Amino acid sequence: METNAYIGEIIASLVYLVVGLRLFALSRRTRGTPETLLALSFLAWTSAFAFYNIPYAFVEDEERIAPFFSYGSLTCLGVGNVVFAVFIRSTFRGRERWAGALLAVICLSAVVGLIGTGWVGDWEGEGVFTNPFYWSEFVGSFAPSVWMAVEGFVHHFKARRRFALGLCDAMMCHRFLLWGIAGALWIFLELVIAAQDHAYSIFGRPSTWLGIGNALLEMAPIAIVWLVFFPPRAYRRWVERAAPAAPA
Repeated sequence: METNAYIGEIIASLVYLVVGLRLFALSRRTRGTPETLLALSFLAWTSAFAFYNIPYAFVEDEERIAPFFSYGSLTCLGVGNVVFAVFIRSTFRGRERWAGALLAVICLSAVVGLIGTGWVGDWEGEGVFTNPFYWSEFVGSFAPSVWMAVEGFVHHFKARRRFALGLCDAMMCHRFLLWGIAGALWIFLELVIAAQDHAYSIFGRPSTWLGIGNALLEMAPIAIVWLVFFPPRAYRRWVERAAPAAPA
C-alpha cells in the first residue's frame, strides 16, 4: 500500500472511531435508536479499517498478510453498511413498506456478496473481472449511500417549505441538507473505491491519487455528520443568520 494512502486511511479510521464513540455516548444519554445505529455502523467501519491497515504496520509484502485480515475487514465493512441502511430506514422511512423491501435488498446483496467473495477466494473483494459476486457486494455498499443522499435532499426540500411557514427551525432544516451532502460524498467514495479496484485489476498496482482521494472522501462525510449532531455554537449562529427570516 502507498504510504500517503496508508497514512490517510489511518487518519480516517481514527476520525470514524472518535465520532462513533461520541455518538455512542450521546445515545446513552438520549436513549435514541438513530444515534445507537449510527454509532454501531461507524464503529464497524473503524474495525474494517483496523483489520485492513494494522497488518501493514508489521508486514510490507501484501502476499504475507493472512486472508483473515482482509476478509475480516470486508466483513466489518458489510456489517457497517447494513447497520447504516437500518439507520436510514428507521430514521426516515420507518413505516413505508417499500423502505423495508429496499433494506432487504441491501442486506441480501451484502450477504451474498460477502459469502460469494469468500467462496471464490477474493479475500479483499477487489476482483472486478474475476469475482462474479463483486457487484453484489458493491450494491450492498453503494445503495445505502444513494438512499442517504436522496433522503437528505428530499427532506431538506420539505423542511424548507415548513420553515417558510414557521413550522421548522433553521438548524433542523439545515441538518437535512447536511445529510444529503454526506450521502453524496459517500456516493463519490464508493465510485472512487470501484475505480481503485478496476485500476488494480488492470495495472496490478494501486493508484496513489485514487488512494488519497479515497482517504479524503472517507473523512469529509464524517466531519459533516459531526456537524449534524454536535454543531458548534458559532456554526449554529451562522446557519441562523444565513437563513431567511421565517414568519412569526
